[in-house]
Amino acid sequence: MIGPSEATGTRFVRVLLSGGKPGVVLEGETIRAWGADGKLSAEGAGRVTLTAVGERIRWNGSRLLGRTLDAAGAPELRVGDRKAGGRVRLVARKGELLAVAVVPLEPYVAAVISREAPPRFHPEALAAMAVAARTYAVGATAKPRDTAYDVVGSVEDQVFEGMDGVASVFREAAERTRGVVLRYRGELVRTVYHSTCGGRTESAEYAWGRDVPYLRALRCDDCADSPVYRWEYRMSAAEGRRVSGALGVPPGKDLRFAVASRTPTGRTNRVRISSGGVSRELKAAVFRKTAGYAKIRSLKMEIVPVGGEWRFAGEGYGHGVGMCQFGANGMARRGAGFRDILARYYPGTETAGEAP
Repeated sequence: MIGPSEATGTRFVRVLLSGGKPGVVLEGETIRAWGADGKLSAEGAGRVTLTAVGERIRWNGSRLLGRTLDAAGAPELRVGDRKAGGRVRLVARKGELLAVAVVPLEPYVAAVISREAPPRFHPEALAAMAVAARTYAVGATAKPRDTAYDVVGSVEDQVFEGMDGVASVFREAAERTRGVVLRYRGELVRTVYHSTCGGRTESAEYAWGRDVPYLRALRCDDCADSPVYRWEYRMSAAEGRRVSGALGVPPGKDLRFAVASRTPTGRTNRVRISSGGVSRELKAAVFRKTAGYAKIRSLKMEIVPVGGEWRFAGEGYGHGVGMCQFGANGMARRGAGFRDILARYYPGTETAGEAP
């Protein structure tokens, strides 16, 4: 596990950029790679293709190297379309190649919040988001997802699209709150967050079946100016058939989707799919993932059949648990500081000045 550097005291986060594929492309004016023994293994320029061959890595279609490589580029290294923000560790595993960016914590925090909020957000809201992103990352380094990486650079954990386009307001939010994390009774908080709650956040108990004292449902009157406070999606007959088939119900002409149950906050808990005498109930979160997060933006929704299609009408964007980002911005505009915002969305928690 990569923690603070003994030489500099800098904390790093290992972010999975690419996995489940046989290869990856690195780009840089100059590219160097070191083996597990710390010795220079290969050099290249411009564009280098790496592929996994069992438990070893092939360099540019020719040289067969070891199981792990640490790569760096000058002046920078890109993995696909993402600027890595540091060195990249490559790991061959059963014919698949993992590409893991090893990024200093504070630049990582700035990059994460740059993908979570527009630069027009109030500085106090951005500061609250920086503390939440940092706390999540520090917790992940203590309990990593995998031996090779701490977090996934997507909505599975925190979106990390590289260091391109990180505006100064995001770097300032990270720098201003440098080292600050959120704790509950001395333990790091699971600082989950979402774009827009639609007027009421969700409890972790109802969303994920875990009763977390600082992740309870609460009223939020500050996110009404979000562009996704209300939304609508029209699912075509063809798309409905795709979703139904993917979820194990062969679609027929009588295909139906319906809300089977709701949580106390009004979010859909289970969805019923029926067709041709076959009926299946499943978790609404699974249904939403299959249909697409950007289409069905939240589970605070209604399903209305319209001819052979379906209209999904809802409020908010995201799972609804923890901090509502547009709500945080609304609070900040009313004069709340970042600590006030964090105390509101994670009740009973306290900020601590130093990351462990």
